[in-house]
Amino acid sequence: MSPSCTTPNITPVSDADQERLDKAWRAWIDAQEAAVDTVRTAHGVPRTDQDVAEGYRWVTRLVSLAQEWFVEKSDPLHPVLFQLQDEFRKLLVDNPDTRYGLCILDDTRTYRLTGTRGQAAYVGLTFGTPLGQGGGGGSTGTTLQTHLDAFELGEGGQVDILIAPEAALPDPAPPNTVVLPPGTGQLAVRETFFDRRHESPADLRVELVGPEPAPVVRADDLAAKIEVAALFVQFVAATAVTMWHDTAGSVNRLGGTSGAEHVAAQDDEVRTHSNAEMTYHGGRWVLGEDEALVVTVHDPRPFLYWGLTTATAWMESLDYRYRTTSLNNASALRSPDGSWQLVIATRDPGVPNWIDTGGRREGYMIVRWVLADDPPHPTCALVPLAELRARGPSA
Repeated sequence: MSPSCTTPNITPVSDADQERLDKAWRAWIDAQEAAVDTVRTAHGVPRTDQDVAEGYRWVTRLVSLAQEWFVEKSDPLHPVLFQLQDEFRKLLVDNPDTRYGLCILDDTRTYRLTGTRGQAAYVGLTFGTPLGQGGGGGSTGTTLQTHLDAFELGEGGQVDILIAPEAALPDPAPPNTVVLPPGTGQLAVRETFFDRRHESPADLRVELVGPEPAPVVRADDLAAKIEVAALFVQFVAATAVTMWHDTAGSVNRLGGTSGAEHVAAQDDEVRTHSNAEMTYHGGRWVLGEDEALVVTVHDPRPFLYWGLTTATAWMESLDYRYRTTSLNNASALRSPDGSWQLVIATRDPGVPNWIDTGGRREGYMIVRWVLADDPPHPTCALVPLAELRARGPSA
């Protein structure tokens, strides 16, 4: 008999558990191949060498994200508020101005959100159902929307918020309280900056109220997590291509509506997870060889923020580390009439507010508004580059 079989408190893995783990692992590998196959076979998307290579890289990023989200940090009894996206891992049109955090919750448990607010213009708190796992027969998406400035913050932006189901609230409840709606399985934190390079981020953490033992890995639990991660990879791959196809009717124009309307409409699981304090205007840009797309953003008043992001067909923001691929109401130069004119072009048009596509002639664009009441859709016009250059830098 092997030593492991005679050691006290060590139980050999059962055949059923081994089979369960092997089945989950096969699903994980198959999901990655299915996602790559989506890249191989997607029709109607740009298919340059760069676009296809980015598609394969995108799948590796989805796999990395799914592993962290659903395997490593998915235990609501040991919550972790982790950074969901960054320069190298992007999900469904990330905003370069936004730092995205996520934490898995249990709607029957009590938590505290603590830390400091930071210097972002807006720190949104979006509570919602688990993404990519359906609504369990009911509604899916955002269950509650708020932001940090709706609470009483302490000196230096200190944050201390109780998050609990209604039945678990103390009487009287403290001033800084979030009543956790039934069905909530996650908290998304969106820190939206005017200048992310120079403004300090929040330092936030989520803690479970009450003691819990250290986590233990079990075969059945791990297998279930791996299977959810596998489903997520395929779900996001298919969703991104669908989003691209949906823009076919919005070429060189911007459509869309408020996040609250997306949540109420229950039209698909991605848009129902919108931030209900934001409005989203999206479309596709397609440029001729010597053309630029001039996007005019009209001042709605009142509002806190707008930002225009350009993205690939895989719904990843263009690489903003080395080029200006997005602008917002603080970083863009304003026109004399109070509007902002942004210029999406493959090369320098010689006028302000150039959004550099890095030579791409086709991609996705979205304008996000924060705390704006029914803002007007930005307008778009194709303009020859020669005409823009003739106007000069004062245009």
